[in-house]
This record gives sequence, C-alpha cells and structure tokens, in this order.
Amino acid sequence: MAHEIKTLKPGQLITEPGFYRIPLDVHHSQCCDGPSVTSGVLRKMEKHGPSKVWATHVLNPDRYEPKRTDALRLGSAMAAFVEGGLDALNAEYQTIPENAPPRPTKPQLQALKEGRESSKARASIAFWSEVDRDGREVITEKELELLAAMGLALSKDPAAAAVLGGEPEITMAAYDDRTKLWMLARPDNMKFDGTMSDYKKINAGGRPFNQWLCSQRTEDHEYTMQLGFAADVFERLTGIWSDQAGLVFQEDEPPHDVILMPVLEEDLRFGQFLNQRAMTRFRECLDAQHWPGPGEVITPFHRDEKRRERILEEMQIEGKAP
Repeated sequence: MAHEIKTLKPGQLITEPGFYRIPLDVHHSQCCDGPSVTSGVLRKMEKHGPSKVWATHVLNPDRYEPKRTDALRLGSAMAAFVEGGLDALNAEYQTIPENAPPRPTKPQLQALKEGRESSKARASIAFWSEVDRDGREVITEKELELLAAMGLALSKDPAAAAVLGGEPEITMAAYDDRTKLWMLARPDNMKFDGTMSDYKKINAGGRPFNQWLCSQRTEDHEYTMQLGFAADVFERLTGIWSDQAGLVFQEDEPPHDVILMPVLEEDLRFGQFLNQRAMTRFRECLDAQHWPGPGEVITPFHRDEKRRERILEEMQIEGKAP
C-alpha cells in the first residue's frame, strides 16, 4: 500500500498524522501544533528521569545547551553519509583541514577587542569565524576518510545494503489521544512493508566487536525503545506492526565489520511499554510544570546483599549478630 510522504514548508507545523520529509533539526524543534516527544526524550526519561529531560528541552526557557560529544557528532555524520552519500553529508557538515588552527581562546578574543592580538591569534579568529558563519557542523579530512572507508565496507555487505535500502530519515508523526502528545519517530531507514532499521557506529574500545557487545550497547542505550517507538507509530499510521525491525552495527576500526541484529517482537513490545510509561510521566510533568530529580524521594542506604550476608555470617560466628 502506497503512503504519501509530505514535505513541510519552512515554519509550517505538523497538524495531521503522516509521513514527513523534514530536516533533523526541525524534527527536534517541537514542529507540531502541540507538544511532541521523540525517542531520545523518552529514553532519557526512562534512564535518567524528568530533571535531565527538562534541563535541555526546547520547551524550557531556561534550558542548558546539550553537549555534543565527538562520538555523537561522528555517529550522526556517518548516518547521514550512509543514508544519502556525500551530498547528504555535505549538506549537514563542512570539512576542515587537519592543520586547521585551534579555536581561539578567551584571552585571544579579549586581546582582539583591545587591539593587541598576535598574528597567529588573528589567523585563528578569522578561520573559525568563517567556519561558524557557515553554520554546518565540522568534520576533519581524516574523519571524512574514515566515514568513506566505513561507507564502502557497508555497501559491500549485501544484508546491510538490503536492510538500508528503503526511505532514509522519514519523520513519522502520530497523535496519542491518551497523553495528548504528538509522537515523532524517525528510524534511519524504513520501508512501507514495515521493515525498519537504525544504524549504529560503534567503537569497541579494545573489546571484541561481536554480538555480545552489540547486545550490551543495545541495552545500555535502550535501542529497543527506539525501535519499539518507531514500530508503534508506524502501526498507528498503517495498521501494520513491524516484524522486520533491527539494528545495523558497524565498527569504526578496520576492516569496519558489520553486524545485523534483529529485534524480535517481545523486545519491541517491551520498548513500546517503556515508551508509553515515559510518555505518561512526561505529560504529568509538563502539566504540573514539575520535573523532579533523583533525590526527590529519600531512601535509606542499602548495602549490597551478598556483602550484607557475609558480614552477618561473620558477626554470627563471633556472637555479635544484631
């Protein structure tokens, strides 16, 4: 069954459920005619709690700017390269030379204001002013070479190529009547038969790159919530529950091996449950304008149970058990 993929005009809001081709920054910008949640928000709600969600949320007028780690920056760049090639990468990232000057320091910027900057500082300030005016994120020539090598290895894996052969980076929007929230899911790749996949660049950190490591990362980052959210939204839009959802892991060390990891229905349903619970809590916090931190509920110290049993046994041996 064919489904229309709509394109929003700049500044236009999503007002009806459907499939949308919009930039990633728009996807994360509260682009609906009511509050929306994404997989990242729900996973943070589940793993870290409301205070962490609200600290950097776009609806928070006093928000902190979220940190953009190198791992996240390169992972996003690789996803763009995988889905759209060099054109897609260049649309979002600018490449700078390896010998680019370091960013100017605060003392150097102050010296510029006072007219006493060095020629070295002046060159650094001029270079980075141009980079910042461009607006795109930055990758180095060496990083671009890595992305190209990984992309080539990925293209040679027939199973990965088949999984990633659908529509890239489509925002799926559904409205949840229960919580009065828009649900915005955006798998890296999807097909209208229900096939969905997310690409994950992975650094093994010296450990073996294998299924066990990929499973551990999946649980650490709640990737089943991410895919379960996409499956839930897709079903609301099409009536089809995805039975072909999975993760594509690729190691950033040569030879850039690829591991495909299907996520079975039980784990997708686990993810769906956790997402719905997180949505309920998000709605409650939003209505109350209260985003509690982990210390709001006071709990006493609890010793590790094995250690506790060992101490009790030692105390009993000495006749001093409480």
